[in-house]
Amino acid sequence: MVCRERGERVKYIDVHECFMNFRLLSALIVLLLAFSLSAACTGTGGDADPTTPRATATIGETPAATATPVSLTPGPTQTAPPGKEVEFQLTGGYPSRVTNDLYIAFSGGKGQDYVTKIDVRVTKSTGEVITDTLQPIRGDDIIIQNAKGENRVEISVSLVTGGTYKVKDQIVVVP
Repeated sequence: MVCRERGERVKYIDVHECFMNFRLLSALIVLLLAFSLSAACTGTGGDADPTTPRATATIGETPAATATPVSLTPGPTQTAPPGKEVEFQLTGGYPSRVTNDLYIAFSGGKGQDYVTKIDVRVTKSTGEVITDTLQPIRGDDIIIQNAKGENRVEISVSLVTGGTYKVKDQIVVVP
């Protein structure tokens, strides 16, 4: 017995319609899964082998092997594009005159938000070459110890626009 109001039609569940909706929903889910899995695999990438040794960053001084003779003569520098200028602090004998320290710090500037990488190369008066990287964070610094005498400091800045500029190449004297 079916309870209904006068003039109201009774609707029965159509099994065929329910089955068609289920097929459509499952096809849509499979299609979405296929798209999401293929979107993650678009890059060529490098070796995915976890046993392959990877280069690791080292902290502190790392002497670089140079095939060319080192020079203490500063070379030409490049000017960063307008609005993307950055500043550095180069101080000889700071923080300690006893250990003959050379202090190199990123001071920021108009273009500090555009900097992605800062490469520093120091050629000591002894001919030893030290390379290091500064983070593009105001106040990040490097202290080179035992740098008594004239030291050539070269600083290259990489920007988000893709360019790399050698913004400093000068002699810093450590007393």
